[in-house]
Amino acid sequence: MTQKKYIVRLSPREWRHVEDITKKGKSNARVILRARVLLKVHDGWDDEKIATHMKKSVRTVIRIRGRFARGGLERALYDAPRPGQPKKIDDATEARLVALACSEAPEGRERWTLELLQKALRKELKKKVSTIAIWHHLIDRQIKPWGEKNESDA
Repeated sequence: MTQKKYIVRLSPREWRHVEDITKKGKSNARVILRARVLLKVHDGWDDEKIATHMKKSVRTVIRIRGRFARGGLERALYDAPRPGQPKKIDDATEARLVALACSEAPEGRERWTLELLQKALRKELKKKVSTIAIWHHLIDRQIKPWGEKNESDA
């Protein structure tokens, strides 16, 4: 049996909160699992017994115990927010993209295509932007230069 590195003692308020999570079942599965582990740890169960009972690894139990000790109840139950991927197109590039898409198509072309917009942005701003990113930004603003002519051009 391993010595417990982190001791978990829930206050009465924390215990009620964790108990509510397990009984109501309105949280996601990870949160409910973590809450159940915390209750078992609080009741004095050892990590191996909890892991066997929950059909999880001992490492999972130790991780939850450690999260509680380092960051409290919220950290033990919930994942930290993730920063996400940085924006592909900044505000200045997006403004130029919209201006281009709403302007006259290049000479010899009836309308803009995603590829033409991509080449124009690369040439003008020295930035490589994928056609998918361009499409998403234009669709979000309901601009479709590859379709019928823009009403402002009519």
